Amino acid sequence: MDIVERVKAIIIKPAETWPIIDQEASDFQKLYVPYMLILAAIPAVAGFIGWSILGVGGFFGVSMRIPIGAGLGMMVSQYVMTLVMVGVWGWLINMLANTFGGQPNLLNAVKLSVYASTPAMVAGVFSALPGLALLGALGGLYSLYVLYLGLPILMKNPTEKSLPYIAVAAVVGIIGSVLISAFSAMLMPSPVSRLHGTGDINISTPKGDVRISANPVVPSQPTANGDASMTIKTPDGEVKIDMKNMEEFAKRMEAMAAAQEAKK
Repeated sequence: MDIVERVKAIIIKPAETWPIIDQEASDFQKLYVPYMLILAAIPAVAGFIGWSILGVGGFFGVSMRIPIGAGLGMMVSQYVMTLVMVGVWGWLINMLANTFGGQPNLLNAVKLSVYASTPAMVAGVFSALPGLALLGALGGLYSLYVLYLGLPILMKNPTEKSLPYIAVAAVVGIIGSVLISAFSAMLMPSPVSRLHGTGDINISTPKGDVRISANPVVPSQPTANGDASMTIKTPDGEVKIDMKNMEEFAKRMEAMAAAQEAKK
């Protein structure tokens, strides 16, 4: 199978391509190697380029890049989780077949999940430019349409039941995407809660680079007050934020809010 030709066919003429896929002799390994292994790499690599190489933002000349190490970790986790979720999606499509008048067939269900995911995977290239994320979302919607066309052919369900069938499958796909994003986010630093151990965040501005770094407590090198702090280095100087003071300030604000509520 020519991968490029199959990608073009499933995107440009899915209605004509599904009957061909239905008649193809295949197995789970052939579906994944090399087809899915290659396609799943597109959004993962593009996301790495967008977050760690090109940077996210660009508004008013300000952009943010996450460290290369964290970006690579995010890329690998997204890649693995995508491969897993495509298989899980196929398994669930098969489990739902009887419910919607279809014929359970795990191989056909995985065929559906793999090939219907093609537009979304290809559109993942827009992750390299977060400003074009909407185009990536459109690719995901088109994947649902491709799935809708393929359900009655591969799962043999009545056409009139394809909409509720795809609705349930779509919900699972969305949940899967959320899981992928959440798992990837575990490896992505944020200024407040995820800086520890993941490296600094660099923000480029027209006046120069701004670096945000966390200073966790090291038992052998305690700080003056024994608490962690955050340092923001700018072209005009350095600002250090004592996290203990921030925590105490938050508690005072919470107490004031509770007192105001009690007066009502």
